[in-house]
Order: sequence, then structure tokens, then C-alpha cells
Amino acid sequence: MTSDFTLKQRVLDELDWDPRVDEAHIGVTATDGAITLTGHVLNYPQKYAAIEVAKRVSGVIAVADDIEVHVPTEHRRDDSRIAELIADVIDWNVSLPMDAVKAKVSDGMVTLTGEVDWQYQRLRIEEQISHISGVRIISNRITLNAHPEPGDIKKKIESALLRNSEAEADSVEVKVSGDTVTLSGKVRAFYERELIEEAAWAAPGVRDVVDNIRIG
Repeated sequence: MTSDFTLKQRVLDELDWDPRVDEAHIGVTATDGAITLTGHVLNYPQKYAAIEVAKRVSGVIAVADDIEVHVPTEHRRDDSRIAELIADVIDWNVSLPMDAVKAKVSDGMVTLTGEVDWQYQRLRIEEQISHISGVRIISNRITLNAHPEPGDIKKKIESALLRNSEAEADSVEVKVSGDTVTLSGKVRAFYERELIEEAAWAAPGVRDVVDNIRIG
């Protein structure tokens, strides 16, 4: 087990190393492998990047995000302008069905609603909107439609894990109840856990994934 002091320093060093992150105002605490990020950054993509940086550090088993986005005065926009830009992003996104996603903006906080077919669509539109200047918080409440081809979800997920050489398929248990998948077991690193979760979300018919996989 990596000591809390060592793990904290590893995360701080990795934040300093990554060019996407200005770590000057980010705080890090470590408790038994769980990392908490605090402080503030200048835009939403930096917040995303800081979380991803912490996840990839060896020894990290969980990441709590308390980072705030403090938009500089010169980059602030009123809510109506942010809403217009979001509407353009949604309209130009060829992976989304027409009129599938709606957005509401209040004091720089964006709330996304609607229904799409796949998890990657939920994540993609959130990632694209995060790059709009003036956005401080994103609440993604987009839900997934029931897919018309459920098939054997468990078998499809297990086959996908076997195809991925980086995922430890033998150490993961997949349980399916209706359209919900529960993952359990143990992997070596955060990125392996995310690869397995992505494989579960990609199976036709899945509307919810409960990830109980441990890291260590």
C-alpha cells in the first residue's frame, strides 16, 4: 500500500507534468488511496483533465472532485449567449438524434436533459459543451432509451473484455438484471476499470452500469 504522503506527491507531480492543467490553485489530499481534488481552475476542460490525471496515478483507487471553475472576467458570457453556443453544439453534433437533447443555463451552470441510445453520446455532448467559455458546472441528466436489441448482454460484455488485451477479463464478474449490469472483481489500475465499464456500456440493451470493481 502506497503511503498517503507518497500518493499525494505523485498526484501533485503528475498535475505539474500534464500541460493541460494549471495546477497552481489545485489542492490534493490522500486518504487510504482515495484522492480529493480541491481548489479552482479557469475552465471546465482543466477540471476534466485534473480528474483524469489523478485517476491514472498508480495507487489511486478513488477520486473525489471538489474543484470549482472560476471563469476569468474576460471570458465570462451571459447565460443567453452560452445557451446559443450550446444550441449550436447540439445542432452540429452528428452523433445525436435530432431534438434528443435539451440544455438549460443558469449562472453558468448547464443542465442537460433528454434521451439518447448510447452512453458514449451522453459523454460526448458533455465533453463538447465543456469547452464553451463561461460554463462553470455541467449537470448531465440525459437518460438512455431502451435499446431494441437486448440479446445476451452478459455474453456480449464478456466477449468484449476478452477482445481487449488491456482489460483483466478473468478477474471481473458480470451480472445482468434486466437492463442493469453490475461489475465486480479487482483490477490493477483505474484505467483498466474504466475500459471494463466502457465495454459494459457498449452492450446493446444496457441502461445502467453499477461498477463495484476494486483497484489494487
